[in-house]
Amino acid sequence: MEMTGLQRDMLRKRTTADAGDNGLQPLSRLDLERAIKRSRSNLRSGMQGDQATGLDQFLPYPIHKVNRLLEPGPVLLVATGSLANKTHDIMTMGFHMMIQHEEPTLVGACIGPWDKSYDNLKRSGECVLAVPAVEMLKKVVDIGNCSGEDVNKWETFGITPVPAPDSASDSEPGEGKGEGDDRARAPLVGGKDVMANIQCVVQDRALVAKYNLWVLRVVGAWVNRDMDLEYGQGNKNAGDNDDPVGGGELAGREMKMAHHRGDGRFVVDGQELDLRDRMVKWKEFQD
Repeated sequence: MEMTGLQRDMLRKRTTADAGDNGLQPLSRLDLERAIKRSRSNLRSGMQGDQATGLDQFLPYPIHKVNRLLEPGPVLLVATGSLANKTHDIMTMGFHMMIQHEEPTLVGACIGPWDKSYDNLKRSGECVLAVPAVEMLKKVVDIGNCSGEDVNKWETFGITPVPAPDSASDSEPGEGKGEGDDRARAPLVGGKDVMANIQCVVQDRALVAKYNLWVLRVVGAWVNRDMDLEYGQGNKNAGDNDDPVGGGELAGREMKMAHHRGDGRFVVDGQELDLRDRMVKWKEFQD
């Protein structure tokens, strides 16, 4: 990088001023040229160092925006409370993660005291995680913009609560399971644009007080029968009537998830890349 005439004048004035302040003699023209060359050399070496390590490929990113890089799992709807006693509520959630595949299957969910669902989950010890298709996205955002303390979101947004199947009561209660009528459970989220419902009970509350992180154990899962395939089951035959999940005469609809980018923008499922043959270490998790 060449130093401009203005930069030369500024450096010359600065060195002259420094000399006056310190009682030293101003730099000679030769010393000034040497200082300019050293500055230019240091700049080049710094750039070359970044290129040598590969750091020049990256730019610093604000730590408080890291969720925009990690968050894009499917945006979810969370149903809590009881349909039987009309305490059921629904909320939008973007912070969640898989913790364990099986024995038992565990999911982490971030739900804090600012949500009405927090009190429902704390009291009942169970919830339903629903995966909406992209057709519901605007409604999902609107649900996240209001509180169940102020409005009945089921009625306001035309969401149908579905009584929870008995499969959830067949499992042993989780560590945080609430007391009372076992059939007063969180409802499933109904509708043709809901891809799946995952019934959960609280397995562990140890991280709730500090991080609002609930460890949930999956006790039941239901997928939309209209989907062309069970999500992630690419080897299923969409027209197989003997397949109770994802197949049958109603199969054929392509349903896509929406993934929140953390700032109000979303990406939608696109092309699927099937690398199961290459994923040799984890064959037990493939069908």
